[in-house]
Amino acid sequence: MANELRQGINNVVLVGIVKENKLNEGSNKDGKYINGSLVLKTGEFSEIEIKVFVKEKTKKGTTNKTYDVLAKIIDKEYITLADCKSDEDRDNVTRVRISGNKGFTSGFKEDIFKAKDSDEVIEKRNIDLGFGNISVDSSIKDDEFKATFDVEMFVTSVTEESKNNETTGRAIVKGWTPVYGGKVIPMEVVVGIIKDDDGEDLDFGADILAQIDEGMSFNAWGDIDYRSIITTTKKGGGLGRAKVEETKTYVNDLVVVGADIIEEKNEFDMELIKAAKIERDSEIEDIKNEESESKNKGKGLGKSKNPDKEKRARPNF
Repeated sequence: MANELRQGINNVVLVGIVKENKLNEGSNKDGKYINGSLVLKTGEFSEIEIKVFVKEKTKKGTTNKTYDVLAKIIDKEYITLADCKSDEDRDNVTRVRISGNKGFTSGFKEDIFKAKDSDEVIEKRNIDLGFGNISVDSSIKDDEFKATFDVEMFVTSVTEESKNNETTGRAIVKGWTPVYGGKVIPMEVVVGIIKDDDGEDLDFGADILAQIDEGMSFNAWGDIDYRSIITTTKKGGGLGRAKVEETKTYVNDLVVVGADIIEEKNEFDMELIKAAKIERDSEIEDIKNEESESKNKGKGLGKSKNPDKEKRARPNF
């Protein structure tokens, strides 16, 4: 058994326009920095918030290019949708590409914190810039907008999705993604009907239900489907105007379009996963027991195909 849990792939790529910024400038003993978040519009209904913490200077003493981009957004040299005051402004909203390479990428991160004025502990998955890059590119077309992910995970359950007591035909895969420092964050992806290379419908969810078991290591990639859907209905109206009601539904799915079973030599060690989960549980308990003056402080955690399904030991989670 290896002595250290291998860090899994945890990669997010975003392309779109900047809807708004929630950025702050600050400084500490290491110099200036910008933190907060950007909200990107990556599709007609898709909006994704990405957290950032970027130092002004690199280790070589040069100005960080991403810091420069964020500073120009703060100064409105690069405008957001929220800054627009005319149609001309809207035509010049900042278009960005967020990506990286060789492990220096944006990815998923878990924030765990105690809710304000409550003992409830919140566990929230976010997208974090990490060591990824933000580049401005005015040539990006609307049809190039995207939000994609690529993650490795240790599988703890594979089930068929059910809504309103009816199955949807989609598979839900839950598990743990190992991140920096030997920690793990919970991961959940969904798999349904996709288009194959010939443009035909493929019941990928059924394939996953048949081939993926608890205890396996799994690499999945696909689209980040974060949307808010507003449904408008009219009620009554026999006398005077009809009553208009709006219902907002949130979608937060990671939709898989491709995957691989990780071969045995590279699969995650079950005992190390269990140990990392026990450590996470302990940290959650510590947060739960924090004194009231610390209630608002968050604590982040972490910053080739095999067609033959092999029976694995059932993890005890």
